[in-house]
Amino acid sequence: MILERIKKTFELQRRSVHGPVPLWGVLNGIFIIYPIAFFMFFAGGLEVLKNEDLYQGLLIAGIVVWILNLVFLLDLRRGILTSFGTYLMYLTGHIYAIIGFSAMSGDHSFLGLKIFLPLIFSIIMNIVMSLMVDLDSEEILPEKAAKNFYNFVFGPPMILSFICVFLAIIGYEYFWGWGMSLLFMIFGPALYRTWFYIIYAYQHRHDIEETRPIKHIEVNPDMISNREFDRDRFSRKVTKDD
Repeated sequence: MILERIKKTFELQRRSVHGPVPLWGVLNGIFIIYPIAFFMFFAGGLEVLKNEDLYQGLLIAGIVVWILNLVFLLDLRRGILTSFGTYLMYLTGHIYAIIGFSAMSGDHSFLGLKIFLPLIFSIIMNIVMSLMVDLDSEEILPEKAAKNFYNFVFGPPMILSFICVFLAIIGYEYFWGWGMSLLFMIFGPALYRTWFYIIYAYQHRHDIEETRPIKHIEVNPDMISNREFDRDRFSRKVTKDD
């Protein structure tokens, strides 16, 4: 019964996906969000990790992921590789951002917990949703119950994250790490929802209409002259009119 509920929870979420990762998401990730997270890690990552080999390994991995996403743009029409590349950027960019904000805050404690908060949040959210799902309905939750559920689940961490970020902005930099970690936690469902986009793009990879060049149509000149235009009759008509 539990497995059936979990399966239906994922199935109903999958139905909401109608294409690969949107183009704006891909381009924003490649040229804005991911580079910011990467350079934050580049600036303060060694201070937090205190392991030069691990730091350099993550730097190389970040550069490779960014270059791969540029190459994946060649598959933009089908969206399989671009969606997968966005998923890689989400994973590595999340780690870079958490480490970068931890460096800004000066608080290097509970780094593993901060990184894995999105995973923990997504697991808890799907367990709760699967327990509330109605197997005889096409909806996960009734509309009113769904609204209360999302307010209860997403509301507290979002409010706490905004409070922490506000305190960090006005000078209490210690709260940068926890504030951004709670904010990123809300995007935990992206850990599995992105795969729905990848699978959708793969399943519909043959739906793209092939652009075929217009073939040159050869027409028999005699057919044009004899059937479409009677040149002799046309010349006689012109002579009579004159």
